[in-house]
Amino acid sequence: MPAPQGRVHRHIRAAFVSDLHLGARHSQPEAFLAWLETVQPDSLYLVGDIIDGWQLRRGFRWSPVCSDVLTRLSELVRHGTRVFYTPGNHDSFLRSDNFVRSLSRQLYGIQIADEFHCETADGRRLMVTHGDLFDSVETGAQWLSKLTSVVYDPLLGTNRLISRIRCRADRSPYAMCARIKRRVKQMVRFISHYEERLLHHAQQHDCDGVICGHVHTPSIVRRGALTYYNTGDWVENCTALVESHDGGFSLEYYYSGDRGSADLPALADEMADDALCSH
Repeated sequence: MPAPQGRVHRHIRAAFVSDLHLGARHSQPEAFLAWLETVQPDSLYLVGDIIDGWQLRRGFRWSPVCSDVLTRLSELVRHGTRVFYTPGNHDSFLRSDNFVRSLSRQLYGIQIADEFHCETADGRRLMVTHGDLFDSVETGAQWLSKLTSVVYDPLLGTNRLISRIRCRADRSPYAMCARIKRRVKQMVRFISHYEERLLHHAQQHDCDGVICGHVHTPSIVRRGALTYYNTGDWVENCTALVESHDGGFSLEYYYSGDRGSADLPALADEMADDALCSH
């Protein structure tokens, strides 16, 4: 179906986004909405932590633009985009059968499941899941994850203040925190064998790789015959994983000064870093 009148949309085969954390103080729904209004994907995968249910007890901040994001998602569904939603640890309420049973596992045309298997344009089969269920730190000591979230929030506020002083419109206001979180998450991934467990699960289900979120670290990494894709997030990095109609995958950064756009060959250094952290 045609896109709505008055907008210019880039037609893409599939888009994968995660960790919007709508309702959290430092989420960036304005940036996500601006990006989402430029694309018309055949399929859109919401890879968990889209709504931040943890913030309900700590001051939920649902701004009008958060509602605008949901309106845009509904608009995409009406114009033919297939939308898939795999919940994460922050929106795990969507895993409750009681919550979604009356909706027949669909919410306004959005399909909900813990994982999906998608076929790429070049014939590969990829597992799509948030990833928290494969993080032994998250599943075994969620209290530690929640405590880290509370401690991290003031750091995000400080980073935003520094960014305002520096006036870098082409950088995420949380770019410094993104670098810090990347190092912390590397330790988490090392301890929990996060990537290894995800890829093993994907292989058991005859998949050629996995697309996930959760650790807020955008990356595309080859592991032998398998490929690990991480969508990143829309708090610190503001990234999306995009599949073109020829089957190519790339990471798109909303803030041009952070990275611009990256594809598989351009990630050699990151692949080497991640390889060291996974063994």
